[in-house]
Amino acid sequence: MKNLEIALCDSCTDYILKFASFLMERSKVGVHIFTTPESFYSDENDYDIAIMSEEFKEIMSFRPKGLLKEKYFLCENQELEQDNYIFKYQSVEKIFNRIPGLRDAKASIKKSNEKSNVTAIYSPVTHELQLPFAMALCQSYRTYGKVLFIDLEEISILTSLIGSNNSFNLMDLLYEINTNSNAFDLSKYVQSFMGFDYVEPFTNPNEISEIDEDTWRDFFNALLKENYDQIIVLFGRTINGFSKFIDSFNKLYVLGKSGDYFKRAQEQFFDYLERLETNVDIEEVILPMSAGNLSDGAYHIEELLQGNLGVFVKKMMNANGKNEIKMCG
Repeated sequence: MKNLEIALCDSCTDYILKFASFLMERSKVGVHIFTTPESFYSDENDYDIAIMSEEFKEIMSFRPKGLLKEKYFLCENQELEQDNYIFKYQSVEKIFNRIPGLRDAKASIKKSNEKSNVTAIYSPVTHELQLPFAMALCQSYRTYGKVLFIDLEEISILTSLIGSNNSFNLMDLLYEINTNSNAFDLSKYVQSFMGFDYVEPFTNPNEISEIDEDTWRDFFNALLKENYDQIIVLFGRTINGFSKFIDSFNKLYVLGKSGDYFKRAQEQFFDYLERLETNVDIEEVILPMSAGNLSDGAYHIEELLQGNLGVFVKKMMNANGKNEIKMCG
């Protein structure tokens, strides 16, 4: 069954991101975030539930396309709270409990005898947006179940993008699986961001080259037994045994850039895949944007996921017959 589609509209980015994270952890929903009335006005999607601050109320009536089935307004005066007006400055859980449709949308639970789907991403040209692209895919697949993201870049900026650190990282997890694969506790390694789980990546760029093929095999086999519907794996380089693992993936996105130089690298990698005679579903993706057009030259993950990159991934998934991307700006 298709998840509920939720529009969250508020100009306070911190507030709306926390709201969205809570919803995606508690309910099986697809969440679209709008931080400006203009972005909400230009959006043409239909939503089962729209939750918006009062600054979005007026523009709502003039949207040229897109149906809003249920509407709830976040008011700043508690005395105005009634029916579909909900006091904004209270716990998200209380707001959540005021909306019947959200309470009825149960979080996804994968059956223990089902294997997770594995989607891999590899960029022969080391695209600077390969990490945000992978995170946008995590947002997309989250609509259909529980998602785990594994970032296998030898140098990753994931923790600086998210602004969170864990005491344990991927190297610690690999060591525990290698020494105690039947009784390891994944939960101490997992953190959450915007509804999907992730494991903190390597901290030393040399570490990934030290992992042998058997350890990687145990690692992937262990993850497949966990309670995830979808596992997204971003490869920064081809790990030991990469050619043997490809056929175990459900899909492989090959991420490239426009231009003759980069095209040559893509072609060389596709020749390599052809020689392997792999059966994995392969899709080439050429991103028509770079990281150089951000407002101050720095990485802002919310801006990346809600801006042109998010729109691109949304259109890509729609072209594949799936309306999966859930972050709009």
